[in-house]
Amino acid sequence: MLGDVLDVRSLEEAASGCFGVIHLAANPPAESDTVRVRVEGTRNIVEVAKRRGVERVVVGSGYWVYRGQSELIDEDSPVDPRGESRINYDAERTGMAANSPGELEVLVVRPGMVYGNGSWFQGVAEAIRSEEYRVVGDGNNRWSFVDRWDAGTAFRTVLESGEAGGVYNVVDGHPATLREFTDFVAKQLGVPPPDSITMEAAVRELGDAVAHHLAADRPASNGKLRRLGWRPRVSSYRDGIPDLLREVFPRDRRTR
Repeated sequence: MLGDVLDVRSLEEAASGCFGVIHLAANPPAESDTVRVRVEGTRNIVEVAKRRGVERVVVGSGYWVYRGQSELIDEDSPVDPRGESRINYDAERTGMAANSPGELEVLVVRPGMVYGNGSWFQGVAEAIRSEEYRVVGDGNNRWSFVDRWDAGTAFRTVLESGEAGGVYNVVDGHPATLREFTDFVAKQLGVPPPDSITMEAAVRELGDAVAHHLAADRPASNGKLRRLGWRPRVSSYRDGIPDLLREVFPRDRRTR
C-alpha cells in the first residue's frame, strides 16, 4: 500500500496489526520538506505506533553522524552531525525520546555507504564512467560499505533482536580508502582513475558539510550487530560491485 509519513491517517492504516515499523522514508536534501519527512515523520510514526499497539520502531539514520576518526568507529564514538546527517540525527533523537521498554521500544540503525542500483552509488558510478568524478583530497580517508541486501537483513535483525534504545552500525566490516574504492570502480568500467580536487575547492563547489563528509575518515565496526547473529552475505565491495555495475549499466557496462 502507498502512504505518507506526514499523513497520520495513512500511517494508522499501515501500522494496524504490525509488530514493528522501520522508518526509512526520505527525500532529496534540496527539497523543502526534508526535515519534515525525517523528523516530523518519526514523530508521527512513534505516536501512531503507541496508539496501534506496535511494539518496536526502528529509525534508519546513517553513519555520517559520526565525527571522522582514525580509530575504528563503534556506536559510542563521538558524533558531529552536519548538513543532511544533522537531519538524520534529529530524527534519531526524536525517536529515542519515545523509547519506553515494555510500551514502545525504539532502536536506531546507522548504515555505512549502502551500495545498490540507485541513490548515491548510481550517481558516483555514472560520474566515474563519464570521467567527471573527483576525489576530495588524497583519498586516503576510509569509507565503510555494505551491500543493499545485507543492509536489509540487518534492519530485520535489529527489529527482531536488537536491544531497546540501542544504536547499531551496519557495515560489512572491511573499510577501504575512497581512492581504492573509486579506482576499483573505474577499473571495472574500463575508464581512468578519477582525478582529485582540493578540500578548499570542494568546499566552494559542494558546500562545507558535503565536502567534510566526503573527506572524513570513517572506518566503522559491525561488532555490536554481529553479536545479534547478523553476518553480511557480501563480505566486501570488491565482491559486490562487479555484479552491481552490470545491473546499473546493463547494455554497455564496459564502456570504451
